[in-house]
Amino acid sequence: MLLVAKMRNIYLPTASTLLVAKMDNSILSLPDFDSVNPLDSIAREFRQGFEELAEQAERELAGKNFIFSRYGKELYPYFEETGATTVPGCIIPLKEGRPVASVDSTCVLVGESADGALFAARTAVGISYEGALRRFVRLGPILVYASPSGLSGLGSRFSSPELAVILSDHTVAERVIRNTIERRVVDSLLSSGERMVVMADGSLKHPFGQFSGAVPVPQGETALVGFSKSSNLIFSEDAVRSLTKAQVPVYQVLSEGAVHTILAKFSRDGLVFRLDVLRGREPVADTLGRILWNDAFASGYPESLKLAHHLSIFSRADDQALKAFVTKRFKLRRLPTFTLRTIALGSFRGRG
Repeated sequence: MLLVAKMRNIYLPTASTLLVAKMDNSILSLPDFDSVNPLDSIAREFRQGFEELAEQAERELAGKNFIFSRYGKELYPYFEETGATTVPGCIIPLKEGRPVASVDSTCVLVGESADGALFAARTAVGISYEGALRRFVRLGPILVYASPSGLSGLGSRFSSPELAVILSDHTVAERVIRNTIERRVVDSLLSSGERMVVMADGSLKHPFGQFSGAVPVPQGETALVGFSKSSNLIFSEDAVRSLTKAQVPVYQVLSEGAVHTILAKFSRDGLVFRLDVLRGREPVADTLGRILWNDAFASGYPESLKLAHHLSIFSRADDQALKAFVTKRFKLRRLPTFTLRTIALGSFRGRG
């Protein structure tokens, strides 16, 4: 006897069916089982919540451009219309050799015990000069053990509330470890006294503000730039259109302050990216001109930052080597494992 009910009618959900769908044909009949009835009140609450959401969505989303994710991954918009009224500024190469040092990092979960979890992080710096990649520096793997006692191996202290958030989820812990290590590398480059442009992967407004205090302050003639691969600022349709249709490297300032937020395109056929430029001694246009002259670009993305990304990630061989190392070094008793989700969840497929 098959336990899967057939779907005789296939239809799109409406507002009333979006949240709760009752099964008229139950999988199995359970006599005198009324425990499902209390869920009706919860269903009504969710339906009321949807009605509130719908009211706000109709007010704030109606007529706006929208990008659907693909299995949770962010996508880049493509604007077909070419009309635009914004006039962007040109990025003029500032023909002075000055290193562009780009920083990226990665953190992965190695394993866990009953008391905590062991993570491995790696950071890399790609350095470009006068239009070509010149060298790189790679640090790691850096092992960090996260437990109620703190994050051992990281050398940073966190308050009890912060530590509770970090330990609550491995993804949060990975982000905090990665940001902390990357922040230290950026601080070191900024305080070196060298005349350079330091580029960090991501926004200077986030994640630098997470568990790490204020944005670092450059010393001397050093500039700090945050280069983001994704940002909701790409919805600035008029600005994106203007920059996209331009035949030369261009930029558009969106907000000013201690950190200038701009959209920029560094190559003729390149994509438009968000940049956060820390206000320093020189104008933003000069900093962009230095980056354009000293770095190389593919699809508008700096080669130094691309190199730092590829050098910071862990390969499968790295993963196996790490596990072998920590097993021997810390005398671990490695338990045999299996994939829980496959066995527990299986497949809910049946035949009619």
